Amino acid sequence: MIGDRRVIGIIPARAGSRRMIGKNTRMLAGRPMIGWTLAAAQASQVLDRIVVSSDDPAVLDLAARMGCPAPFVRPAALSGPEASVIDAVEHALGEVGGVWDYVVLLQPTSPLRRATDIDAAVALAEKSGAPTVISVSPLSKPAAFHVQMQEGGRLQSPPDTLADTFVVNGAVYVARPERLSHERTFRPEGALGYVMPVECGWDVDTADEFAACEARLRADSGAQAT
Repeated sequence: MIGDRRVIGIIPARAGSRRMIGKNTRMLAGRPMIGWTLAAAQASQVLDRIVVSSDDPAVLDLAARMGCPAPFVRPAALSGPEASVIDAVEHALGEVGGVWDYVVLLQPTSPLRRATDIDAAVALAEKSGAPTVISVSPLSKPAAFHVQMQEGGRLQSPPDTLADTFVVNGAVYVARPERLSHERTFRPEGALGYVMPVECGWDVDTADEFAACEARLRADSGAQAT
């Protein structure tokens, strides 16, 4: 809870995946990938309720064993590759019931996101009054390393605006439920960005990204142990 605000965290984890079968429950540096998001959510100081929305029995079983039982199973109509995450969030809110000041979407493909990122993003939404807050990361390489490819392969410097460009990393989305329902997007007019370090905002969707993320987690774990 933040002040008297009620905050719900929703972790969407459908069974299907076009590029990595069973990625949400695949072991990543000693725990299933979705387990890293569950742990961050449970360590958050602002989430009053955590809900896992999934059609995958393995995901729901894992969530229950980690102390986060889901009160429902996401229907098949909201679980296909073309399903809207907004529809999944609205379904979860409808099943849970109650009145919530903020809904926080936490995708399990962002296992490096920290509890402090969740708390800071919600705090930014509360302080600013913004309709939504979305986590972003700086470009992985400074603007000076980027170029534009012109006709014939000729290289040209990027536009000056690239220095102010960030990447939506998919780790944390904070919204006011009534605005989300009305505008059907986490990026309405007036949305704010919460800046996360590049190394905390990785989005894992391929085997190569999975392997790189696992190496990062094991390296971080080794560094903390020394």
